[in-house]
Amino acid sequence: MVHRKLLPAIAALAIIPNTGFGQSDDIAKLNELFGGSVVVKLDKRLQLVIDVYDANSRFRQDIVPIASIDRNRLHYSVEEDAVILECREGYDRCFSKELFKLNSVRSTGRCNLPRPPQDDGAAATLDALRALLAAHAATALETPMRGERKN
Repeated sequence: MVHRKLLPAIAALAIIPNTGFGQSDDIAKLNELFGGSVVVKLDKRLQLVIDVYDANSRFRQDIVPIASIDRNRLHYSVEEDAVILECREGYDRCFSKELFKLNSVRSTGRCNLPRPPQDDGAAATLDALRALLAAHAATALETPMRGERKN
């Protein structure tokens, strides 16, 4: 049986080489920084799919159209020790957040990601997120502005 603490790392290794549409060096850099605690991918609808893991398993998944994230509002919150992503003005609640333990899906205006332990102040993580958003800004403008889940 695989040790539970290894599950996020195994998931990251399984996803990174098999990423599909639109995967970039920016996404690989983000996944490397997070080291399995967060796994980021881009789906065919240009939605950022963010899986967040704890010591046991994936506990949350956030989906957001990449064009609806405000690059200028990306920041590190010292109080939360987290990287914060927020929706662009006029696109409130652009994040679709699924909490697996609660079996619920909520729409929210922000997403908080745990700061990678080796990235004090989250500068490298913020740079990688900004590069990803800039790389997809032009092509993402035609996508819906609310995260959509498959039913």
